Amino acid sequence: MTRLSLLLAASLFTLNASALELAKYPQVFNAGNGVSVTVAPSSDGKQALIQVSGINHPLDEVVLLSTVNERGNDERDYTTTLNGSSYNMLLKRQGWGGEQYQLYLPSTDGFELGFDESKSKQAKPANLLALYEQQMKKGIQDKLSRFDREQRLADFSAQLQQIDQDASKACDTPLHTQVDWQAIDDDKLKRLSVPSFCGEVVNQLANLCQNDADYKAEAKSLKTVECSFAAKLKLRENEATLTFTTHEEAPNQGDFINAFLRNR
Repeated sequence: MTRLSLLLAASLFTLNASALELAKYPQVFNAGNGVSVTVAPSSDGKQALIQVSGINHPLDEVVLLSTVNERGNDERDYTTTLNGSSYNMLLKRQGWGGEQYQLYLPSTDGFELGFDESKSKQAKPANLLALYEQQMKKGIQDKLSRFDREQRLADFSAQLQQIDQDASKACDTPLHTQVDWQAIDDDKLKRLSVPSFCGEVVNQLANLCQNDADYKAEAKSLKTVECSFAAKLKLRENEATLTFTTHEEAPNQGDFINAFLRNR
């Protein structure tokens, strides 16, 4: 998404919010540890304002306009734009005990939400809308929606580091995944979970080490995984380095990697 398209989207969201007729009764949820979530749906149920409060996070107290995507069976996703990509911030699902809500914020684990009837009765949708418009004038939502390549790279690098640490622990040997970040364009960084693709090699190494103690000796001969995106799925070994080229549409990548590692 380009800078211009983001600005147009933000302008459209502002117009939609200004003309937005909110339903009379908002919902407030308790996420535990002092964290609360206020959801003020539009009267037609197609949009909703969402505010998370009480958490040390860049989204704390920010009011975001979300699109409500119905999934059927009274399940829905509340989707907004963060860091250049669509982001499902709030999910409603049907469980054995009835409806369940989960909150997801970038760089955090998910939160299970419980309905707070008392705070829901006290919430004022008009106040939430006014705060949203104030924050929009300051450019708060625009800054959050705009793609930040450096932040995305930092987030992905941290995720890969954790995957490497888990695999290193499972195999009792240091393993490190290197990614050719310069060769990955912004579109791929927005659309794809790069750690899920490039981290799959050490993931499969960890699985083999956990399922077969003898394989740990095999893993000790490996140190580095070099990962890049290409037109075809490939994996080759050169001394202590595995060179992995992945493709977003290649199926069964885990099986392919596992078979290579078992037969190397």
